[in-house]
Amino acid sequence: MGTQFTVDPSQKLVYVTFDDQTTVAEFLGYPSRVRSHPDFDPSFSEIIDCSRVTGNNFSVDAIRELARCESVFSPTSMHVIIAPKDHVYGLARMGQVYGDQTKPNTVVVRLLLPSPSA
Repeated sequence: MGTQFTVDPSQKLVYVTFDDQTTVAEFLGYPSRVRSHPDFDPSFSEIIDCSRVTGNNFSVDAIRELARCESVFSPTSMHVIIAPKDHVYGLARMGQVYGDQTKPNTVVVRLLLPSPSA
């Protein structure tokens, strides 16, 4: 399956999933693919779902490179990384620290709960 993403203009959201089939090239190329999507707007927020990542797909160097590259999103966009597994959570937190200048509004969570009904 690899890297999959959906751009939802009605929610102003990009939802991406990575899994064990995701290559480093896909991982590093994901931002340019999103930028070229016809419905993408830099003001959208982003949810990165790493729930299906069970192995150690990405090196520290790849995490650092993606985190430090210029974001295709606005500086005010939110970035939520879902990382339920310990090693993936650790890598995501590392990316959060490396990306503090390029993606300042990043949070890493173990799971994403549905919002309470109104």
